[in-house]
Amino acid sequence: MRRGNSWVKYFWLAIVLYIVFSAGRLVYKNYQLNQEEANLKSEVASLENEVQDLKNQIVYYQSDSYKEKMLRAKLNLQKEGEKVVVITAPPDVQQVTEEKKESLSNPQKWLRYFFGS
Repeated sequence: MRRGNSWVKYFWLAIVLYIVFSAGRLVYKNYQLNQEEANLKSEVASLENEVQDLKNQIVYYQSDSYKEKMLRAKLNLQKEGEKVVVITAPPDVQQVTEEKKESLSNPQKWLRYFFGS
């Protein structure tokens, strides 16, 4: 009778180990899914912020102030009554750069000609 009783103990032990192993796998899978859910939520929040930033940029690019800024920058337009001031380098700076060019040797001038300053 003892012998039959030991097989039953092993059988129940195997069933308990299988249940514990299965439960452990389910707990780990649940943990992984929770981590993935948290990552996806943070990604959604990041994408929503990016969408909001893009909407703000669209509103800005459609505004009159942006259009005016681009017209001034690209087409050199001005408003009526505005005066344009052009600033040039002082004559002594231009003179110094010309003197510097003249003081260069011929090979240096060729190098500057081909490769820039």
